[in-house]
Amino acid sequence: MACILRGSQDEIVPRKSIRKPARPNDSIRDRRRRELIEATITVIARHGYAGTTVARVAKEARLSVGLMNFHFKSKDILFDETFRFISTEYDGVWREATAKVKGAPPAVRLKSMIEAYFDPRIFTHRKLAVWFAFWSDANLRDRYRALVLRVERRYSRELERTLRELAKGHDIAVAGAAVMGTSLTAAIDGLWLQFMLDPKSANRQRAVKTCLGLLEQWFPRSVPA
Repeated sequence: MACILRGSQDEIVPRKSIRKPARPNDSIRDRRRRELIEATITVIARHGYAGTTVARVAKEARLSVGLMNFHFKSKDILFDETFRFISTEYDGVWREATAKVKGAPPAVRLKSMIEAYFDPRIFTHRKLAVWFAFWSDANLRDRYRALVLRVERRYSRELERTLRELAKGHDIAVAGAAVMGTSLTAAIDGLWLQFMLDPKSANRQRAVKTCLGLLEQWFPRSVPA
């Protein structure tokens, strides 16, 4: 549906006198939606949430605002879909990493989990900028808090559960595994933040090695290279 902008750049108002465009087939529709989501990720990385406007996203995607409005009726809906996209991608990478080492020793599973956090599909400046936007902006944080916590807690619990398995084989108290889990997730978050602040410093292999170094301190000679 064609539209005009009135007032804020983010307020999309239908222009009823203009006929609705024909509905594209699903493949074209899906491609356009994906292009707009990718453009949103780029604009957030460049301008932050507050600076992400409908006009900027449409320009980045090289589509008209009217066509953008056809696919996403508002900025909020676009942000919902963008968050769902990166969450689904993140979850897919995590599930893929854990599935390929199912039944393996705990140290091998932990290494695969750590590598998932720095997978090149999600460990990019653009994608991390979106995660930090959702974490740091007060409006977004309140809106998506439950979803973010559910995602993070699931991964944190899996890390801690696997650490407990490894700890049992080294006569380490279960309580110690909980502290290790907190330390490991804090290290991962810190490496993500470092990459955000200084993209040129990003090195996936070094980040994985840093986290494995923690495991090596706790469980000498148990962590695979």
